[in-house]
Amino acid sequence: MLPQREPFLFVDEITNLVPGESVTGKRAFTGEEDFFKGHFPRMPIVPGVILVELAAQVSALMILAVPKNRDLFGLFAGVDKFRFFKKVVPGQTLTVQSRLISFRHNVARSECKISSDDSLVADGVITAVFVDSGTL
Repeated sequence: MLPQREPFLFVDEITNLVPGESVTGKRAFTGEEDFFKGHFPRMPIVPGVILVELAAQVSALMILAVPKNRDLFGLFAGVDKFRFFKKVVPGQTLTVQSRLISFRHNVARSECKISSDDSLVADGVITAVFVDSGTL
């Protein structure tokens, strides 16, 4: 359902989905990802913007899984109150839990929590605008 493809698709698996309400997804970082070459060569860390993108991709699935929304395309509109608590390194598998706060006038706001081994890594709110994919 997501338009992203490798190397920019960050969702490996969806483990729970209630269309239009909530979603849980996973991503394992192997260390082979291109961004580790420069972030950082001797101390690889997943960039915070990649964590935000992961949360956005998982969150978008919650909207796109609603049958009437299948032809929509999600665009970032905002990132609010995102906080990062722990670094993410190669070998870690992250779980993203996203809950829809609101979806009005095709604008979705989702509360996201990213964790690794039941320890909170980051959290925040993602806002996305969903448009008809035929208008792009």
